[in-house]
This record gives sequence, C-alpha cells and structure tokens, in this order.
Amino acid sequence: MKIIIPGEVVTALDILQNNGFEAYIVGGCVRDSIMGKKPSDWDIATSARPEEILECFNNYRTIETGLKHGTVTVIVKKMQIEITTYRIDGEYSDRRRPDKVTFTNKIELDLQRRDFTINALAYNQNGIIDIFGGLHDIKNKIVKCVGHPDDRFNEDGLRILRALRFASVLNFSIDDQTSDSIFKNKALLHDISTERINMEFNKLIMGINYQNIIFNYRDIIEVFLPEIKGLSNEELRYRLNSMKELNSLTMRLAVLLQGLGPTDKILMNLKYDNKTVKTVKILTENINEKIYPDPVNIKRWLNKINSENLVNLIKIKKAMFDNEYEELAKSQVIMKEILASNQCYNLRTLAINGQDLLDAGMPKGKRIGMILNKVLNEVIEGKLENKKDILLNYVYGMQKTVDKQND
Repeated sequence: MKIIIPGEVVTALDILQNNGFEAYIVGGCVRDSIMGKKPSDWDIATSARPEEILECFNNYRTIETGLKHGTVTVIVKKMQIEITTYRIDGEYSDRRRPDKVTFTNKIELDLQRRDFTINALAYNQNGIIDIFGGLHDIKNKIVKCVGHPDDRFNEDGLRILRALRFASVLNFSIDDQTSDSIFKNKALLHDISTERINMEFNKLIMGINYQNIIFNYRDIIEVFLPEIKGLSNEELRYRLNSMKELNSLTMRLAVLLQGLGPTDKILMNLKYDNKTVKTVKILTENINEKIYPDPVNIKRWLNKINSENLVNLIKIKKAMFDNEYEELAKSQVIMKEILASNQCYNLRTLAINGQDLLDAGMPKGKRIGMILNKVLNEVIEGKLENKKDILLNYVYGMQKTVDKQND
C-alpha cells in the first residue's frame, strides 16, 4: 500500500529520519488516504522528544503548541504540520486531557492510546503499521474503540460523540461492544464542555449517515438536546428524512428543532453563534406559514425575512410538505424573477431614503420611517412606480394632506 504524501510532509519526515529518529504520519490523514479522501491536515508522530523536534527544525518556524504533551507545530512552506512525540497517556481526571504523559520510543505504545482503530494507524515509506485491525475496520466500515471501550470513553467522554460523528460522516456502523459502551456511559457527556459537543454535533448532523445515527442513538443526543424527547420515533424519522436534501446546518437544525420550544434559547444553551441562532429562529417561526405564489406576497416575504432565508424556507417546506410542493415551486420561480429584475421589495431597494426626506425639509423623527414604509407598501402593491421623482411627489402629497388636517 502506497500513500501519496504532500511534499511538505515528506520534507518533515525526512528531516526527522535523517537526524536518526523514527517518524510516521498518523491518525486521520492515514485513514482518509486509505479511503481515497483528501486529508484536511497531516499529523506526524516521532520518537524525537519535543526539544529534539525543535532542534531538528531550527531552520524552520515552529510553534510550541503543547510541549507538555509533546506537540510542536512546524511550518514547512506555509503548511502547518503537528509533530508529536510518541507518548503514553496518564490518568484523565478532567475527562479531556491526560494529567501527564510519558514519552516513549515505541510507536506501538503511542497507537495504543488512540480512540478508534481506524485512527490508530501509522505510515511512512516502509509501509503501514496496523496493530489493532484498523485496515479491517475501514474495509468493513466499522467504528471500534482501541482496547476496551469503557476505558476509552472514561478517558474522554467526548469520544462517545466522536464515535457517532465518525459513523455519520464516514457512513460506517458502530461495533457492538463499542455501541453498548456508548449507551452505558452516555452520562459522561454531562462533563464535557458545550463548545466541544457543539463542534462534534454539527459534523454529525451534516454527515452522510446522520439519519441512522441520530435515530438509533437518540438517547445519546437527548443528553445535550433534551428537547427532542418530545418527538415520537415516527416524527423524528420523518424530520430526519426531510433533512436529506437540505445542505446547510441552519436548515437541518430548523427542521429538527421546529416546534420544540424557543429555538433561540435551545441554540444559545448549545453555544451557537448569534447568526446561526437568528437564522434558525426565523426559519422555525415560519415553517408552518403559507407562501402563496403571488408577486406581492413574495415581495412581502422577501421584505420580512430577506432573500437568503426565503430561499432556504422554501427548500425546507418543499422537503417537509408534499402537498405544498407545486405552490412552492411557483413561488420559487416568482422570487427568482423579482430578484433577477431588481424589483423593489425592501427599504434598501426603494428609490428614496431617509436622507432624501430630510433634504426635502422633513424634520427628523419616527415619522420618516413610517413614511418610507408606507411608500414601500405602495410600491410592493404596484400602486407606485419605484422612481425617485414619483415617490417624492407622493410624499409631498401626503405631507400636504397632513398639513391641511392640522390647520
């Protein structure tokens, strides 16, 4: 088996080996290469101690990423490569990182500490090292813990969610013993930071196999997302199936969480960013609203939630409600025509603005906003042409009427 390694990584391996140390690419980059996927990053494990790594790369820029745990980041031709000393992990009292590590010169002991067999692989020009059956599990599409699953999960409870994430993203199944341990140890997720859970769950829900994983392991998801307890198995399956054609995180979250409570509160508790919270809230609040295929109605929708959200809302509704599909398809066509022809549907596309009204002598205040919205409504309904002179004349007429009423 031959893995094509980037030149920068080959350079790093050569430097370590030429200085008398062992060095291998390890973990996910080996797994992904075997599966024919392009690795997102390349990690190296070596027999060199951290200070020896620094000495080997004294002509390169280095970042002392985690010397305590044996990791140095080396930059070769702008590529960042993490190089870590072979190590044996001590106790994980915080269920995240080992309290201490012991450096070793045996790659076998380093691989033994890793989470899953598919990640416990090492490779260099001499071939692949596979002690725990990772190649077999990749071939058979299995996520399986290295050693006893209880030990691995008690070291770091997030590995429970990582197992689900790998099964979803790689379209793998989970080994029976590993699966049993996941259910047995699910409470460990209570000790994991919300930020770490958030990152894994986002990858999981966007994975190929998300439907089976979320459905079969709903008890695990409910640990950090208890709101889905309110869904029957039938409703959960329906929602998961509806998410299939939706290619964004916000759309999938909206379908999953719709009607389960204040979406913004749920997402803020899970430490989502403000943009995601706002977007999902808009989508969930409008999923059950009708979108009639009428230009005026579509312009009102565009003004209400903006074009991007309306595009996604229509996609969601088409995925969830077969009986509305034809109307939604027509609405989609109308929306595209409105956008393509730059028709006016909000204050930003209105031919006049607040400064125009101030320049015309209108005093500052809330009335300016009220007038602009009144004019916008007339334009949306087709009663006024969206031209500056026409709109200003209309405003002058409105003002004269108000002045007469006040006399």
